[in-house]
Amino acid sequence: MTNVLTNQQLIEELNKLKSIINDFDYSELKNVTFLNLESLYTYIAEVEDNPFQRQYEALQASLDILEPYIPFATGERAREFLIQASQMTTDEEIEYLKQEYLDRMRLEFVNTIRMIQSEDEWKYLIQICETIRQCKENQLMYQS
Repeated sequence: MTNVLTNQQLIEELNKLKSIINDFDYSELKNVTFLNLESLYTYIAEVEDNPFQRQYEALQASLDILEPYIPFATGERAREFLIQASQMTTDEEIEYLKQEYLDRMRLEFVNTIRMIQSEDEWKYLIQICETIRQCKENQLMYQS
C-alpha cells in the first residue's frame, strides 16, 4: 500500500460515486425491468454494445478507487469469509474466494448508497469510509 487518498479525495470520490449511482440512466432500454443490481450487472457483462456500458465503466472506475475504503459490511460476513478461507488448500482457491467476496462487497456498497434516505445516513457512510482511510494512513505512517 503506497498511496492513501486524502480526506478530501475520499469525499470527492464518494460524492462522484453517489452521483453515478443516483443518475444512472435506464431510459435507453424500453420495457425492461431489472430485479436487482446483480441482474443489471449480468446484462451489462453479457450483452455487447449495451446502452449502460459507459455508465457501468464509470461506476467500476470509481469503485476501483474506493475499494480499499469500502467497509466489509458485517462481522458475520468477515467470519464467513475466514471460515471458508481456512478450508482452502491452494492459492488459486483463496484468490477466487477473495474475488468473490470483493465483488459482493462492491455490489453491497452500491446497494447501500442506493438505499440512503437522508443526509445523516450519507454522512454516516462517509464517516465509516473515513475511519478506514485513517487506519490505512496510520498504518502507512507506522511502516515508514
